[in-house]
Amino acid sequence: LDAGLAGAEPPGQDAFPPIWQAWNERTPLEQATDALTADEAFVARLESLDENERAIRLDLFGMDLDVAALAGLRLGEHAVHSWDVAVALDPAATLAADAVDLLVDRIGQLAARSGKPGGTQLSARVTTSGPERSFDLRVGEGVTLEPADQADPAQPEDGAALRLPAEALVRLVYGRLDAAHTPPVEATKVDLDELRQVFPGF
Repeated sequence: LDAGLAGAEPPGQDAFPPIWQAWNERTPLEQATDALTADEAFVARLESLDENERAIRLDLFGMDLDVAALAGLRLGEHAVHSWDVAVALDPAATLAADAVDLLVDRIGQLAARSGKPGGTQLSARVTTSGPERSFDLRVGEGVTLEPADQADPAQPEDGAALRLPAEALVRLVYGRLDAAHTPPVEATKVDLDELRQVFPGF
């Protein structure tokens, strides 16, 4: 964000190891406390931006992002890693609902980047609840998960369909929908284990 606001080049990969090392050297209590401080500082910085500053474009990991997309990436990491911690104590833990409401509408961009076809050929209509959304999933040379045409309710020709909570779809794309943490889903001509391989996580 600082680089984008200054019109400078974004940090390169060599900038990250020293940051990770400094973080890993903190005690667990320091990590927990400093994480909250860092989050508050980042949110305050975003909220302080004026209209012109919010219009900047950011080059990050090969993506051309606006400030809202940058905030979305941070929200995704925060929500999913919070789940990583919570599920260790409560196997029934789910992603925060307010985060899911925002993440589900951006999940297609992440699916295209994180998906690994691995030879899988698949086309399916994916619908979610809480909130209700409808997507067309295609796996072939690449992976796309795009909003379905609401004027065309038809499913793929073979009738492949997957219905699941939006929270579970987000975890699927992030590689966190293992069999032990999967809510009831409706899968028609879709192999959920195959989809887990398409989205191995990162």
